[in-house]
Order: sequence, then C-alpha cells, then structure tokens
Amino acid sequence: MDKLLFTPKQVDIPPHLVLIPFFWDTNYFEQLKKKALGTFELFNSEIIFFENYTLLVGFLGYPHLLTNLEFIKDLKSKEVFFLGTAGSLNEEIAEPTSLEVEAIYSTAILDYFCEAKSFPLKTLNHGLRKAKGVTVDIIQRETSSWLREQVQRGMEFVEMEIFPLRAYLGKPFHAVVVTTDLLKETGIVVFPDKKRLLEEFVKSYELIIKTIGN
Repeated sequence: MDKLLFTPKQVDIPPHLVLIPFFWDTNYFEQLKKKALGTFELFNSEIIFFENYTLLVGFLGYPHLLTNLEFIKDLKSKEVFFLGTAGSLNEEIAEPTSLEVEAIYSTAILDYFCEAKSFPLKTLNHGLRKAKGVTVDIIQRETSSWLREQVQRGMEFVEMEIFPLRAYLGKPFHAVVVTTDLLKETGIVVFPDKKRLLEEFVKSYELIIKTIGN
C-alpha cells in the first residue's frame, strides 16, 4: 500500500464548519473576528473559532480548499456549510442574488474527478431561491459554446469549489452562493450594485449561523 507523503497535524474544531472563499463585506468580517475565541493562518487562509462553529475563510478553487481541509480532525463528522459567490447563467438572475444550491454538476476536466456527474445537497429552508449549478476548475473553460451547453442542461450558475468538495466529503452539505455577474455569449457582465452584493452575502451568512444555532 502506498504511504501518503502529506500527513499534516490535525486540529480539533467545533461540530459545525463554515467554508467561505472570500468574505465580501470586509467591515462586517473584521467586527466578526473581534468576537472570535481564536484565529490562526493556514496557507493564506484563516481559521476562526467560535463556541459551536468554525470559519475557514480565504481560498480560491478546490485544490486550495481541499488541502486546507486535510488539517481538520474528524472532518467527515462535522456539519459543513459553504458560502461563496457565483456567476449567473440565467438572465432572469441579473443582480446580486442569494441562491441555495439544491444540486451541483461537473463539467470539463471535473468529469474525471469521480464517477458521479452530479450530487444533491442539503437545504436550509429559509426561503432562498433554489438553483442547480456547475463547477469549473478554471475560468478559461467558460466559452460561448460551453455556456450554451450549460444553459441547455438547466444550470443557473457557475462556481469553482462545490462539486469537488461534495465528492471529497462523501456526504451532502449546505451551500449558498451569491451571484456577482452574468455570463452571456458576448462576455461577462459584472453586477454594479456592490451594496446589494454585500447585503445578500451578510444575509446568507446570518441565515447559516441561525441554522447552526437551532
């Protein structure tokens, strides 16, 4: 049997883990960290401890995320929540909007990540719009022909971590994404309403924390 060369010392955390690639409201985030029980840095990410949950913030793409998760002891026993951002594939979603991910699909090279091509996820049941999305490994995959294919598949957003995370954990988890832009065949249209983006992001974060507290 091959021996793993990467065997990091693992850290104990509370029973809930919230994964956030980037906390968009930086002022809110700085105030949040002042209430934390403790923090430490890990590969340009931050692990922030609270009484009954932990935040892992600051990663880009699934390789960075999955590497960091190797440092979490008994990870598969934790209740996991994901809060990120995404590009809208649906022209009806044309402003920052919180979407609850009901299913995530693979595409391109991620089709080789595991045998499954899609996974169901858990739901928070707080009235957020439910949506199906697709994960890409790099944004260069997003071409006009790729966009047409995803729209035909019924995908409503694209992001960079959720499908590999679902395969890695081997169980459903909760995921919410906030749309930041619209992908059209003519290019990417960034939503100009930054205030609404921050409001949607904080709203989604607080819904997750409310769920953890119940």
